[in-house]
Amino acid sequence: MALVGLEEVRGHILERVPPARPTRVPLGDALGLALSEDVAATEPVPPFANSAMDGFAVRRADAETAGIEHPIRLKL
Repeated sequence: MALVGLEEVRGHILERVPPARPTRVPLGDALGLALSEDVAATEPVPPFANSAMDGFAVRRADAETAGIEHPIRLKL
């Protein structure tokens, strides 16, 4: 018996299995499922500026000397 390549097997499967159709389910039943369309918040979450959630990007070159014993100040 000869081994069959992954792409060939994948092709056989995709030819024979129809794509799943989107289905609406209650949120509690959605564990393990995938979204079929984008979901966007209708209001800001949290409803105030919160850097702990938003985060900051820092260039490595700007922070290479930073450390507990060598704090640095960066401009926002």
